[in-house]
Amino acid sequence: VQSRRARDAKSAERAASFLDGNDPKIAALRSSLEEAAGDLRPLVLAGERGTGKRHLAQVLHNRDVTREGPFASLHCRSLASPKRKGDFQASLRRLLPQDGSGTVYLDGWEQAPEEERAGVLDALAAWTRDSHRLIVAIDEDGGEAGPLADQAAERLLARKLRLPPLRERRGDILSLASSFLAAAAREGARDKEFGEDALAAVYQYDWLGNVAELKGAVTRAAFSAPGRMVRAEHLPALLNRGSFETDGSRAADFKEARDEWERKFLSLHLIHHQWNVAATAQAIGLTPASLGRMLKRHGIEPPAPVRRSAPEGTQRTISRSLVLYGRGLHSGLKTGLIIEPLPPNSGIRFGSLTTSDTVAARAEIVDNTNHATNLRNGPVVARTIEHLMSALHAHGVTNLLVKIGEEVPVMDGSSVEFCRLLEEAGLEEQGAGAAPLALDRTYEVGEPGSPEGYLRAEPADELTVSYLLDLPKPVGRQSYRYHHTGPESFLTEIAQARTFSFIWEMENLERMGLGEGGRWGNFILVDKERVVNTELRFPDEFVRHKILDLMGDLYLLGRPLRARVTAERTGHRHNVALVRLLTEALL
Repeated sequence: VQSRRARDAKSAERAASFLDGNDPKIAALRSSLEEAAGDLRPLVLAGERGTGKRHLAQVLHNRDVTREGPFASLHCRSLASPKRKGDFQASLRRLLPQDGSGTVYLDGWEQAPEEERAGVLDALAAWTRDSHRLIVAIDEDGGEAGPLADQAAERLLARKLRLPPLRERRGDILSLASSFLAAAAREGARDKEFGEDALAAVYQYDWLGNVAELKGAVTRAAFSAPGRMVRAEHLPALLNRGSFETDGSRAADFKEARDEWERKFLSLHLIHHQWNVAATAQAIGLTPASLGRMLKRHGIEPPAPVRRSAPEGTQRTISRSLVLYGRGLHSGLKTGLIIEPLPPNSGIRFGSLTTSDTVAARAEIVDNTNHATNLRNGPVVARTIEHLMSALHAHGVTNLLVKIGEEVPVMDGSSVEFCRLLEEAGLEEQGAGAAPLALDRTYEVGEPGSPEGYLRAEPADELTVSYLLDLPKPVGRQSYRYHHTGPESFLTEIAQARTFSFIWEMENLERMGLGEGGRWGNFILVDKERVVNTELRFPDEFVRHKILDLMGDLYLLGRPLRARVTAERTGHRHNVALVRLLTEALL
């Protein structure tokens, strides 16, 4: 009971941040929420991603008479299509508590096939009629949430509330940002304040990810800014949208360097203004005609639209080719990376920048797992693929050609730059199926509790990864559980976590000819007492990075995985061994 009360209190604190502000729209929502707390009729919450629908549902659960029961959350994907039309009771019996009270929270209803939507609502209404509160959340990102929310409310005879996007209450942005900065200090970051440039950047940005995106950006900046002042440069979600270097180091002369800087400058402002040429021209002091000519000269074109809520089980590639430049972690060489779309059923393939040879990203092609996951097919080598593979896994990209020297650039040691690259390239559904891999039983590598590592995958409806890390101090013993719901959860919880090494490990790596690309800015260096080169982005950044690596290695299956994965003291060797077990048994 005490544990649940503590979770409820923490949930209430998180939810309060989504309701803070003085804008009339958010004030009206708070008032409506008070009324809804005393009304146990079904409730429909409509709003864009990141506006806090789930948090508000938990607030209501904690306030009403159903609070003694569980808060049961399910996604429409977990309701298997019934063998008999309209009969979802079997799935509900499997997923929901059989007795007592509580709240049932349904997400993803708008993603269900149109012919099944009414049946889902009817089944849930019947299930929750006597003792549960039913809350249905509908995402507005696709543009049809208004009519769909009305349909759901009418079907359920429900109250409907709309959560306003952050850009519709811009006056609340700075106060929310300051609140999140203070909250980060309470969680372990040093006390910090915003510089004027950071405040301007925060205020001017459109925050398409809404309050959740703002909170994530401010929290990351709070943990990564080295001094007491958070500057615009510490807000990577705002400023680091480009996909190539800006130092001019590759330019042959002044004109080439100027052109490179100009392309970067224009691309950043276009992304900020959502590729609105007129708004961008006004912001940078050009006429739309002049800007149009510059875009044509530099070959800058808007990306294809990204499908943010693509149906599960669909093959995807990118909409256009893009280039990334960086340095290999182990080779130390400056290298390029080109991503190109591939047709359905091609899989993820790594190729050479200089030849047409490729190697498939599959477990049976793994050459070694010494401090990284490496592939080899004859003369073609692809080293340190796990951070990129983790981003591909999170975004559901199933068909892609990745051209590299021999090693994937390390960038900042995390997956953030690869996520941004995919977002900039745009995702394209290809029609062909890519059914997630469901397990028939439990699969294990190693023995539970073994200091040599233990990895287990159990049948489940969604992917969750729990990791126990146990290393010498100052890292120590850390654990984290990640529930993968899509690119947004990955970017918020896992993608920013950087690779790390102890000083004594770096010395061994150098003797082995590895680790040559390790720089102060692209990994976390630890001695016997402390982190010596950077501020942590999360207090538990180390264990989160282990989950990042595991997510990448699991994608050597070539398709998404539905499983409950538990890892203790594991590395790439264990991850690849598990993937090989699953491949032999199920593929």
